[in-house]
Amino acid sequence: MAKQGKDYDRWVKAAAELGRTDNPLSLPYDVAVREAVTAAAFVKKYWEPDGDRPGLKRVKNRLPASSSDELLSIVHAVQEAQTRLLLIVDPAVADVGERARFVVDELESALEFLLDDDVDEPADAQLARIKEFHAQDGQRSSALSQALRDYAGLAESLKDRLVDADEEFDVRLILEARKLAEELQRRTLETIPEGGTSAAATTIRNQLLHLMLERVGAIRKTAAHVFRRHPDIVREVTSAYERRRRAAARREKARKAAESKPVENRPGVVPPPAAAASPPPAAAASPPPAAVASPAGAQPS
Repeated sequence: MAKQGKDYDRWVKAAAELGRTDNPLSLPYDVAVREAVTAAAFVKKYWEPDGDRPGLKRVKNRLPASSSDELLSIVHAVQEAQTRLLLIVDPAVADVGERARFVVDELESALEFLLDDDVDEPADAQLARIKEFHAQDGQRSSALSQALRDYAGLAESLKDRLVDADEEFDVRLILEARKLAEELQRRTLETIPEGGTSAAATTIRNQLLHLMLERVGAIRKTAAHVFRRHPDIVREVTSAYERRRRAAARREKARKAAESKPVENRPGVVPPPAAAASPPPAAAASPPPAAVASPAGAQPS
């Protein structure tokens, strides 16, 4: 905590100078932090060139070698700011939030593994809806409590299949998810944060998030340029979460498109018999003589 406190003090002023106080996240907080750590490690991993593969060192005037350590320091500052905020507005998350998020991640991963079998079934749509609904969740008790209930409910209905698919799946996670959800909800009702203090802490947290995402974005843009002929390397630093979300959206779109197809176009459906052919039309009568053109602007009678 002492190290994070020093990082917090180091970056608060720089974050405030960006002038942004809104929450910039379009993905869950934990995912954003993990991806920032990945981006920092990416800089160190690909700093030096290796044979035909270029290195980030070639653009050190735009992306200095210190970028990796600085980004990790900003991540620590963000984590400190988040902890300070949660201790004010949602102390239950500070106590049991880490375990709650672990249980949600375990259930989501197990369900994804089970249902990623190219077989379209109602549970696929259920999982897609749950993931979409909770895609923007933060770390608040109410969001975590609902996510725990939703994933536990779907996992309970598929419990036997989850064990068949993965013998190491711990079915006790389902019961734990429900107990954690109840505890988070109960403790939320007991917390009444002081408005001014929580607003100030939220502002600082958001400013630091902006700073973190700005640094991550700079690394990704630089990687796209330096490794433009190495797409596999670029993929390492892009958002796996966003890729999964786009893939899920494409699957859902394809499913809806398949459901909306006309019956006669679906495989295995016998089309209705064609209507009887109409008799050939009678020979057309000789066309009438051409009408005399009306003067410009005249209206027909």
